[in-house]
Amino acid sequence: MSATIRARLAAAAVAAAAAVSVLGTGHAAALPRTPDDTPMCAGAGKPRTVLAEPAAFEAVAFDTSRRMLVSDVLGNRLVAVDRPGAAPRKVATVRAPRGIAPLPDGRVLVGSGSGPTALLAPDAASLATVDPRTGASRGYAHGLSMANGVVRSSDGTVYASSAVAPAIDRVGPDRRVSRGWYHATTGNGLALSADGKTLYANVSVPDTRVLAIDTATGAARTYFRPPAGLDWVFFDDLGIDAAGNLYAPLYLGGQVWRIGRDGSHCALAKGLTTPAGISVGPSEAGFPPASVFVTTHAGSVVEIPHAVPATR
Repeated sequence: MSATIRARLAAAAVAAAAAVSVLGTGHAAALPRTPDDTPMCAGAGKPRTVLAEPAAFEAVAFDTSRRMLVSDVLGNRLVAVDRPGAAPRKVATVRAPRGIAPLPDGRVLVGSGSGPTALLAPDAASLATVDPRTGASRGYAHGLSMANGVVRSSDGTVYASSAVAPAIDRVGPDRRVSRGWYHATTGNGLALSADGKTLYANVSVPDTRVLAIDTATGAARTYFRPPAGLDWVFFDDLGIDAAGNLYAPLYLGGQVWRIGRDGSHCALAKGLTTPAGISVGPSEAGFPPASVFVTTHAGSVVEIPHAVPATR
């Protein structure tokens, strides 16, 4: 995507935000502005492209073998990069793939069928298991709202979000689907706290923010809201590190933010074209654990070195 197109997208988003500020969003509205004055995160390295193809890359995740997996939503495929510097390979054909969640046995869950048809058939999405080693895939759960963001708790509970319908679905360890387990707002990117008690979820439009949802009760509260005038930037996916810091790409804002547990935020990267998915590097050898990896709908995967603060 050219810089001209990116500028037009941003201009359209600002115009939409202006309309939202007139109509109101349930909180004190402010005139839209750009995120250019967002402070940069201290110590973060310069972003570098690790994969570039004519594709619309959506989600990125790492399996138990520390290989990088990327969903190509328009190419209907799951792509693997086995180690840093290795050539990408197609793992499996998946219809309109979105979210990816690793399983303990080396397979991954992949959201399927969550393309534009989700607007017309909001129960057409599903989850499938894919083995990155063999490409074998099997159905896991059906009748989901969208399966855009997908995360799995250590007890086997899976959460799948919809960016177009007010629904975060819950799939129990027995694979029983609870459609609209949370239904007060739409959802997009998802991340789970280390103890599994809090599900963080991005609301993308019109009032972008991060929710914290109690997984026991489904009660939600606003965890983070961008500064006034930036409710148009469109938080997309969501990542989390071991310390509880969150990582969010700004799809229309062209940035990647780190959100601290104290409510602070800073930019890890600026000037990206439609950043969509994000994941923290794996915890052992291979792809660096201090990096975050960001997909774009412009066909790239970008690594941001030293993005994860060192733990004391």
